[in-house]
Amino acid sequence: MNDDTPKEVAWHFGIATVLSVSLCAAPFVPEAILAYAGYRFLRHFTYGWRSWRAPGRVPHHLGRRGYRDATTRRRGDATWPIGLAKTGQVWLRREDLVQGVAIEGDDLEWQALAIGNLVFGACMNGMGAIVVEGIPKPVARKKSELSDDKVPRKPAMLSRQISQIARPFGRDTEVYSIDLDAVPQPPLRVAASTLAAAIADMRLGPEAEALHKELMPLAMAIATRREKNPLEIYAAFLDEVALARLVEGKYEIEGHEVAADGDASAEGAALRKAIRPIQDLPDDKREIGRKALAAHAAEIAGLKSVSLIEGFELRSAISARGIVCIRPSSPLTTALVIARCVEALVEGKPGHAADNLIHVVYPAELSGTSARRFRAAAVQAGAIGTLSLPARPPGHIYKAVRKITALRIQGRTGSRNGSSENAKVISTLKDCSFTLDVELPA
Repeated sequence: MNDDTPKEVAWHFGIATVLSVSLCAAPFVPEAILAYAGYRFLRHFTYGWRSWRAPGRVPHHLGRRGYRDATTRRRGDATWPIGLAKTGQVWLRREDLVQGVAIEGDDLEWQALAIGNLVFGACMNGMGAIVVEGIPKPVARKKSELSDDKVPRKPAMLSRQISQIARPFGRDTEVYSIDLDAVPQPPLRVAASTLAAAIADMRLGPEAEALHKELMPLAMAIATRREKNPLEIYAAFLDEVALARLVEGKYEIEGHEVAADGDASAEGAALRKAIRPIQDLPDDKREIGRKALAAHAAEIAGLKSVSLIEGFELRSAISARGIVCIRPSSPLTTALVIARCVEALVEGKPGHAADNLIHVVYPAELSGTSARRFRAAAVQAGAIGTLSLPARPPGHIYKAVRKITALRIQGRTGSRNGSSENAKVISTLKDCSFTLDVELPA
């Protein structure tokens, strides 16, 4: 009855009155029906107008005026604007977004608009925001911008747009950007476990994962002893000849050869212990894993934008509720950033990231496993974990993410019937399911 008009309520009241009079032979029944009908009729005017099933949730500013949400039976407490529908503004609670949001669309400009809308909500609620952008694709220059070499220009980072969004809240100076394709700049700090998770997410196969598991500790030990970059040493061992010599118990670094059998030093003893798991791998599987990893050896060796020992720490940004924009340079660096986000979320007490939004533009080259881990870690940490996906994700991605988001925002390729609506919101939230065409604010 809360959704009925006053005329419809009056009609029900009249029917109940007639019924009560017709049953006057039964003692107390007419009076009970009349009293109940009167209660429902009066309640509609004293309370019903302030309680309705809104498209989404009743916003907090209306809840302060006494308006209640018909689904939760409590004063409106939604603080997150989603967009503008024909029925009015669409709002949600932070607890709704924690259940997962997926932004689905192929238009990069629309994706940026949707991400900016999420960051606006984060700034409005005084939260931090970490945005992992997509892999940049060169943009063709206009004729007036073309030079003799006609080199496509590099798209600007979202940090500029985010700074404009944060400026009205006085937080534009807090925006920190990390471009993993631009050096020198302070690198992003990762761990050996981060690289292991990235290798697994790259779909290189179990052989590559097994070889990496045994080879990385050896590279770390040698790098610590020789004060070298462990990623360069790791990549050097992926050479066919270098790995064959290592299996035989030998390796050479800076003109100095170390042998497991003939070297009685501590380095030789450490080599004997470290190469045993590598030797135990079957020859065919070891070679398959080496070939899969060797395809990324040059990129791993040249990673100057990440470091295993120093650099920018994501955990500190989450603790400080910072606004950070990270742009990867390849599927590998994207997998590294996602894995680091997962580590930063799980390395803390439950709910420690409740004041943060973390958004990831998820590439189709990855397996989808990291998307599930990211969402699970975000739920454990209490953070709002959102994903950007293609309009039609590949099968392996679709299977991985179809049940981990309760709210989907789909972009439209063009205006619908001449209207300005540019998105469709599909909610499967408990007690708040709806499907609406909305316009995302620019």
